[in-house]
Amino acid sequence: MRRRLAALVAVVFAVVPIGPAVGSAAAMPDRTAPDRTTPDRTTATVMSTQRNADGTVTQTTYTPAAGVAPADLARKLTANGVPGVALVDGTADVSAQVAACAYGTSRTWPTGTTCFSRWSYNGWARPQMYFRDRSNSLWPVGRAVTKWNETSGIDSHYRTFASGCPSTTVHCVIVYNAAYGKTGEWEDVVGLTRRSLNSAQTYTTGAYIALNESYGGTEAQRWNTACHEIGHVLGLDHNTSTASCLYTYRTSQRYPHADDFTLLERYY
Repeated sequence: MRRRLAALVAVVFAVVPIGPAVGSAAAMPDRTAPDRTTPDRTTATVMSTQRNADGTVTQTTYTPAAGVAPADLARKLTANGVPGVALVDGTADVSAQVAACAYGTSRTWPTGTTCFSRWSYNGWARPQMYFRDRSNSLWPVGRAVTKWNETSGIDSHYRTFASGCPSTTVHCVIVYNAAYGKTGEWEDVVGLTRRSLNSAQTYTTGAYIALNESYGGTEAQRWNTACHEIGHVLGLDHNTSTASCLYTYRTSQRYPHADDFTLLERYY
């Protein structure tokens, strides 16, 4: 079953081609060459992709501030010098999608070769995700992680930054927070998730989250953003329902949708 799922390519989704290959990625930020955007869809994902010199791939997904359409954000990021920006529209022609790439209102975050990139098990019964929190107390990262841990198949754990991660066989994801500003890569962006993929783009080998303090927000809105980015780390794209924290825009919804859990459990 997994071999068959791995063969599902990103043609299932409407994805604008990425720019040409560039050099290896730095820790933060990683950027690629600009291309173009597709016509606006309100639930599309704004993403940049970079193929590194060693064949690995770096992908970044950007969460727009309230009231900012994905296509508008993509144009701004490109104008601000963020290369490789594209819109990924998981809602395009849903009837033609391979069933494994979606469940109900939930969608997977596709790569260039498959519609889902897994985290490795590393000898565990389930992949072990440790979210090492470097954000301040305004961001309810711990509560967001606890909710995501309700899904079976992949375990999510909360760690303070000082505690570190317990071993090299677990996946350590640092959650950053700062007033990154409202210009450049951060214009109209409340949060981002950046992940590293193997050369086949079938496994995720690393990721981190960055939360932008510059746009403020209520506790529920910050919780929403933290929940949203964690969902991306686990491998999900946007949910078309406002009842999910993975809806395209920042809302006050603090929790994933049941469809998000079901789709993850299909892969783990």
